[in-house]
Amino acid sequence: MRRRVTVAALLLAVAAPATDAQAVRRGETGRTPSAPLRDVVLGPSGGGFAAFRARAAQWGGRIQASNGEVVTIYFSNSYVEDPAVARSWADFLTSLLHGPELSTVTIALAPLTEVQGYCGREALACYSPDAQAIIAPATDPQPGTTARGVLIHEYGHHVASTRLNTPFGAGDYGTKRWSSYVNVCARAHRGEVFPGAEDAEHYMLNPGEGFAEAYRILNQQRLGLPQEAWEIVSQTFFPDATALALLEQDVTQPWTANKTTTVRALLTAKRRTRALTFATLYDGALLVTPRQSTRARVTLQLRSARGTTATRTFATRAATRITTTVCGERRITARLALAGRVAKTARTIVSVTVSKP
Repeated sequence: MRRRVTVAALLLAVAAPATDAQAVRRGETGRTPSAPLRDVVLGPSGGGFAAFRARAAQWGGRIQASNGEVVTIYFSNSYVEDPAVARSWADFLTSLLHGPELSTVTIALAPLTEVQGYCGREALACYSPDAQAIIAPATDPQPGTTARGVLIHEYGHHVASTRLNTPFGAGDYGTKRWSSYVNVCARAHRGEVFPGAEDAEHYMLNPGEGFAEAYRILNQQRLGLPQEAWEIVSQTFFPDATALALLEQDVTQPWTANKTTTVRALLTAKRRTRALTFATLYDGALLVTPRQSTRARVTLQLRSARGTTATRTFATRAATRITTTVCGERRITARLALAGRVAKTARTIVSVTVSKP
């Protein structure tokens, strides 16, 4: 199991390895784990990683890969100091699909017994989003699970934690395009998946873990590496070709902000209603600002497949902005109508400015 923990928890584990750490979770949804899982998260750790490093005997640091990129990797003194080994790990990391976030991560490689002293007695590795640090083994931890596969998964957590998925946390939900395609928001509302869950009952349905595993699959396919078993999270997250393509786009061309468009409609006594439909490709915050050319009484309803999500009636040139969330809907309709009694000469142009993810 690959868990995210804060560096404060890692420091505590150095002095006394956790006895109630999360166990390795195997199998499909509904299978009872072999031991209880417990997330070891003690809150923000600030500069704790420097203190952690000071406690651990290690070598390494900023290592230049063959392509010129620099990766920060520390090795336990249990490994013989070898610049060629350090360079090979730096080359491996730069071969992964990545962006500028590679320069912000710090990686500690150690034998599994040491890793479990920091991460939990049955953990294979861990990631701290606060310190942007990974602790992982440099040798294959168990049959069928490679050290490279473990590290790819952990780096997937780092990718997610450095991406925006407003108003959701990408570390828990996955990146914008991937999580929208997998329909994380709607499924979370229905209680089918559990963003951020690290407990025994829900870990396998944690989309943050599903994203990290999908990132592993993508990179193993790209690099021609053996594709290891999909077993620590539910098959519901197993990526198809579209999911992998969107995940790759989220890594190389991250979503950064909403896009804004404006549509207009003429309302008159003879045509009192209009419907403006627009696509919503991704889940996220939706902001709608209506305005009009006169002071007619106008009602705006936002509708989706699940029904009316918001209503605003105004008789001023500018109305209060409507803020709502796209959560699984891929098409929203703004229904405009002249409200109440309407004079034969009534006429107004309504513009609807839409900010959507």
